[in-house]
Amino acid sequence: MEQQLANLLEAQPIIAAVRDEQGLNQALEAPVDAIFLLDAMLNNLKKRVRRIEEHGKLAFVHIEMVAGLSKDQAALEFLKEEIAPTGVITTKPSLVQSAKNLGLVTIQRLFILDSLSLQTGLRIIQSHHPDFIEVMPGVIPKAITEMKAHCQVPIIAGGMIKTKEEIIELLRVGAVGVSTSRAELWDL
Repeated sequence: MEQQLANLLEAQPIIAAVRDEQGLNQALEAPVDAIFLLDAMLNNLKKRVRRIEEHGKLAFVHIEMVAGLSKDQAALEFLKEEIAPTGVITTKPSLVQSAKNLGLVTIQRLFILDSLSLQTGLRIIQSHHPDFIEVMPGVIPKAITEMKAHCQVPIIAGGMIKTKEEIIELLRVGAVGVSTSRAELWDL
């Protein structure tokens, strides 16, 4: 599944990041292959993941942004057995290995705000081995360049991306994909 996402991102590097039903409806019709579910609720999560799969797209759940769901091993097992997304997004390094052991594709979300957070992020990658990393905010090409120089994990840029030019620049410096909640950028 990890290789499937890598292949899809090579062909279509835009990832729809959705926060509500309207955003999901737009993403389902957009020419994207992967959707990040943000701000979901436990009672609608399974339905949303099924809709994404029915449209032939990959569903990723940000585990910390699901209201009503813990952020622990039991929650990951519930996600795998009951919801069955392609993978999870998390800011918690401790969840990465557990999710991988369950067969979920893992995306470690890292906030790179300064050189210290860059070094911390690199240590997290080396010790927890996520399948992908999402660097936030994604509008900092220098952070993408630095991460790429020091690790082999595919990088997704996300956060504060507002223009086609920013997407092009992020892909140019080495991001394999770009996640954005701006629907007008999903059909680039």
